[in-house]
Amino acid sequence: MDRMTALEVFVAVAETGSFTRAAVRMRISTAMATLHIRRLEEHMGVGLFNRTTRRVDLTEDGRQFLDHARGVLDAFATAERAMRPGAGLSGRVRLDAPASMGHAFIVPALADFHRLHPNITLDLSLGDRGTFFRIDGFDIVLRAGEVPASGWRTIPLGMTRLIFLAAPAYIERHGLPADPDGLKHHRCILYASTETPGGNPWTLIHHGRRMKLRPPAAFTFNDGAAIMTATRAGLGIAQNLEMLARDDLQSGRLVQVMPEFGVAELAVVLMSAQERMALPHVRAVLDFLSSRIDWALDRR
Repeated sequence: MDRMTALEVFVAVAETGSFTRAAVRMRISTAMATLHIRRLEEHMGVGLFNRTTRRVDLTEDGRQFLDHARGVLDAFATAERAMRPGAGLSGRVRLDAPASMGHAFIVPALADFHRLHPNITLDLSLGDRGTFFRIDGFDIVLRAGEVPASGWRTIPLGMTRLIFLAAPAYIERHGLPADPDGLKHHRCILYASTETPGGNPWTLIHHGRRMKLRPPAAFTFNDGAAIMTATRAGLGIAQNLEMLARDDLQSGRLVQVMPEFGVAELAVVLMSAQERMALPHVRAVLDFLSSRIDWALDRR
């Protein structure tokens, strides 16, 4: 068995969800792709895929093996490139971030990143998903909130808070709520996911206690950037991360509402597996994200 080719076929099948599509990517026959996987499974002593007539899914063993397989292939590619005359840092790094944070901070910094590392390809996944802390399939993830127990190393970037926001035009038309109970008389803009289609509850401090409140929703979005746009347009009151609202608050486009009911601070972190951090091109992306971007955070 050609173990390197078997690993490449395994990753291709995992990423495409199909032996046929993986074979096309690898420029081999479907029968040969199937043979590589069968021999790899026999060598490993575990099943890597659940196969049905309609789809191919990773088993639990397959999911655990996928990151290791990618690591081996990336390490080999990095070593191969390093032997070329005049080679600099190169490779592919898979980065996942919440959409609103990615659009606000990472995308504007990509030109600077490319000047520093022209041979590193950054696969940037931006999405506000219900499985917010899912980290498999990525080299680096950016997260805000409670860090899940994953075994990954975390690099703290700083702290932010959830705050209530409204545009001056909205306040002029509708006034300000005196307290959370007053929100029921206002138009509220909520984040919604597939798990909470009516809108996620807001977290706040009321009478010294942390509590959750789901106000009536005038609008719901599954994207933090859309919430900010609607709030600037005066469509209602929203709750969002202070780091995303800093420029709007400083310019007067938005005003903080009910500041006395703000919630506890949230940590903003980068996360990466130890073996991924050891790769020079992954380390270069981590260093750039942690030192070259102003995340508008409290650095305490």
